[in-house]
Amino acid sequence: MTLFDLAKKNIKHNFIHYFLYFASMIFSIMIYYTFVSLSKDPEVVALMDNNDNLASIFNASSIILIIFVAIFILYSNHFFTRKRKKEIGIYSLLGLRKKEIGRMLFYENFLMGIGALIIGIGLGTLLSKLFVAILIKIMKLDGISNFVFSTDAMINTVVIFIIITLITSVTGYRIIYRTTLLDLFHSESKREKIPKSNPFLAILSLVLILGGYFIALQPLLTEDAIWIKLKFEPGMLLILTSVITGTVLLLNSFLPFSLNKIRKNKRIFYNGTNIISNSQLTFRIASNARTLSTIAVLTGMTLVAIGMVGGLYNNANKDAGLNNPATFEYHIVDEKSNKQALTLAQNNTKTPMTGNQETTINYVKTTSDRKMPTAYGPEDGFAVISLTAYNKLLTLEKHTSSKMAALKDDEAILISSDLTTENDVLNQSFTLKNSTPQKVTVTKTITELPFSTLYSLLVVSDDVANTLSSKNQTTIQSIMIDQPKDAVALSKQMAKVLPENAVFRSYPENYEALMRETGVLLFIGMFIGLVFLAATGSIIYFKQLTEAYNDVLTYDILKKIGLDRKEIRKTIAKQVLVIFLIPLVLGIAHSSVALVALAHLLQMNITLAASISTGAFTLIFIVYYFITVNTYTNIVIGKKRD
Repeated sequence: MTLFDLAKKNIKHNFIHYFLYFASMIFSIMIYYTFVSLSKDPEVVALMDNNDNLASIFNASSIILIIFVAIFILYSNHFFTRKRKKEIGIYSLLGLRKKEIGRMLFYENFLMGIGALIIGIGLGTLLSKLFVAILIKIMKLDGISNFVFSTDAMINTVVIFIIITLITSVTGYRIIYRTTLLDLFHSESKREKIPKSNPFLAILSLVLILGGYFIALQPLLTEDAIWIKLKFEPGMLLILTSVITGTVLLLNSFLPFSLNKIRKNKRIFYNGTNIISNSQLTFRIASNARTLSTIAVLTGMTLVAIGMVGGLYNNANKDAGLNNPATFEYHIVDEKSNKQALTLAQNNTKTPMTGNQETTINYVKTTSDRKMPTAYGPEDGFAVISLTAYNKLLTLEKHTSSKMAALKDDEAILISSDLTTENDVLNQSFTLKNSTPQKVTVTKTITELPFSTLYSLLVVSDDVANTLSSKNQTTIQSIMIDQPKDAVALSKQMAKVLPENAVFRSYPENYEALMRETGVLLFIGMFIGLVFLAATGSIIYFKQLTEAYNDVLTYDILKKIGLDRKEIRKTIAKQVLVIFLIPLVLGIAHSSVALVALAHLLQMNITLAASISTGAFTLIFIVYYFITVNTYTNIVIGKKRD
C-alpha cells in the first residue's frame, strides 16, 4: 500500500474526525469565490468602471478577505494537526520516517483541498447570484441579475487556495520535524500555567478601559473639551492604546484576580459544582487570554465598521436632501437652454414637476471691523438675496417651518454650512459696498443652505436687496419634482441641454451615487463581517474542542465519583458561556462607546444600524455557544443514548 492509498483510507475511515477541518475549508473557499465572482460580475464591473472608488473598495476588501480566510484555514489546520499528534506518534513507532509521514499528510491535505475546492466553488456559484441580487437591491438599482459563472474567479480561487494548502503542508512538516516522539504522545496533556494574581494590574485594566471610554464620550466642540487639548489624531491614538491595553490586562490579570477572590469565598466556591467550574475556568482564561483579547478588540472594530456603514446607508437619503435641497438646480446661462430644461421637466409625466423658482443672487463685496468668517468669498463677496425670495424658496422646497419673519434694514441672516463655535458671526456687523454703503448686523445664523451651488448666503430685507447693484449677479433656477428618486432619466436629459457652466445639480443622481457607494460599503461590510464572525466563532469552537479532548480523563473521574450527565453538562455550559461572553460583551461595550462618539462627531443617527448588527452578532454567537456545549459534552462523556 502506497502513502497515497494510506492517505485516502485515513480520510475515508476517519472522515468524522476530518470533518471540522474539511468544513472550514469549504466555507472559506465558498465565501472567497462568491466575493471574487461578485467583482467579476458584468453588472458590478460596469458599475466599477464608472467609479474608481468602488473598484478600490472591492480590491482592498478582497485583500482583507484573503488575510481573514488564510488565518482561519491556518488556525483550523493547526487545530487539526495538534489533534492528530498522537496518531503521528503511532506512525513513527510503526517505522514510518518523518519524511514519509509528511508526504502522507500532504496527500491528505491535497485530497481534502481538491474536494473542498469543488464543493466550495459549486456552492459559491449558487450563492453568487443571490449576493449579486442583494447588492443590486441595496444599491437601489433596477434590473435582475443574470446567472453568470466566472472562470476568472474560479482560477483566482484555485490559485489562492493552492498557495494556502502549500503553506499548511509546510506548517505540518515543521510540526513533525520539530516535535519529539515523547512530545507527540504527551502534547494534549500539556497545560499553560495559571497566571499569578496581580491586584495592581487588575485595577489598572479597569482604569485604562474606563479612562478610554471617558475621553471618547467627551463633547467635541466646547472650548474646554479634552479633544481640543489633545487634538483629534493623538486623542484617537490614546483611546485605542488605552482600551486595547486595558482589554489585554483585563483578561490576563483582572479575570484571574476575580476568580481567585471567588475561590477564597468558601460559601460560593464549595457550592455545588462551582469548585469544578472555577478551577477549569482558571485554566481556560490562562490558555485563551491572548485569543480572546484579540477577538474582543476585532469584534469591537467589526461592529463599529458595520454600524457606521449601516448608519451612512440609512442617512443617505437625508444627506442627499441636504446637499440638494431642490430636485434640480442650475445657473441660467442663456434663456434657450433654460427653456429647454424647464420644458423637459414640465412635460415629464412619470415624475411631474410640482413647482419652480428663478432666484436672482447679487454678489456684494463686504467689510467688517472683525475677522471675516470662512463663509465669505474674498473674490466675489457675499451672495445676497432678499428675505421674500428666501421664504418663497423655502415654501417651494417644503421647508415652511424655517420661514423667517420680517427683517429690519440693519439686520441680516447668514447661512453657511461652515459655521461653528470657532467662527460664530452672530452679532457681527458687515458693511455692504454698494452705491450707498449699507451696514447690517447678523441676528441669526443657519447651517442649511437652500441652494446646492452656493457655499454661503446673506439674507437681507427687501428694501436693502432692492438697492443692490446688478453688475455682479446670477439667476438660479430651482425645480421641484414629484418622486425625485425616480427622475434619474429626466436628470440625464436635462444635463444634455444645459451648458457646462450652468453648474447643474441633480438630487436623483446625487441620491443614486450615494446609494451606490454606501450600498457597496454596507454589502462589503456585512460580507466581511459574516466571514469574520464565522471565523472567530469557529476559533473559539476549535479552542474549546481542544480543551475537551484534553479533559476526557478529568471528566471520567467526575463520572466515577457520581456526577451525572446533567451536572457535567451544566458545569461545561458555565465554563463555555464565560469564554463566549468575554469577547462578545467586551466587543459590544467597545463598539457602543465608539459608535456613540462617532455619531456625535458626524451628527447622524446610527442607532438602528448598530442595533441590527449587534443583535445579529449576538444571535450567531448564541448558536455557536450551544453547538460548542453540545459537542464538548459529547466528547468528554459520549453521546446520549436513548
